[in-house]
Amino acid sequence: MGQLIGDLLADALAEKASAAELATVLARQEPGIARDELVELANVLERFVQDLPRAIEALSSLTKTPGLGRSVGFALGNVLLYVLDDDDLFDDTEMGAAGLLDDAYLVQACFGALRAAFPQLELPQGYEPPDARAIAAVRSLLPGGVGDALDQTCENLVRVAAALFAGDAQPAAAPSLRPSLRVHEALGALARDTHVAAPTP
Repeated sequence: MGQLIGDLLADALAEKASAAELATVLARQEPGIARDELVELANVLERFVQDLPRAIEALSSLTKTPGLGRSVGFALGNVLLYVLDDDDLFDDTEMGAAGLLDDAYLVQACFGALRAAFPQLELPQGYEPPDARAIAAVRSLLPGGVGDALDQTCENLVRVAAALFAGDAQPAAAPSLRPSLRVHEALGALARDTHVAAPTP
């Protein structure tokens, strides 16, 4: 599925995700900035958006990782629901390739959250994600709070995946994400209601 979606996106982006088009969108958003001042940013955004299909394919390949594949698949599946939703943050008709910036950022945030939780995940051979400078530029470009929201979404997805498929993960993968019993909360619940009858055998 990830490979198919990546291929479809690659075909679409080949036609419209150019630095020139992205610079036009940026100039339309901020008409007071001279176009030549937008060239470097537009070039960074072109590479970032053009990377989206490869990033999806790379994440898809990680679903075959022994012991972690189901966790990766859970996170990726939910991220793809957002990527494929036409009614997300930006209107793609109006924004063109720039309308995929939130999608591309979400995929990279998913990569980051998964690798932070499961350090043993290795980048697929031949794939190099965007560098920290590019990610920071896109994060700064997105509307206020969106970067934080997308980061938090991915972190939450990975936490849920780790809890659902804890048996798959190696013990050293991410101890902070391993599920634990909330003993204090259970004792507090009993203390608050001591008149509950014991269940009938």
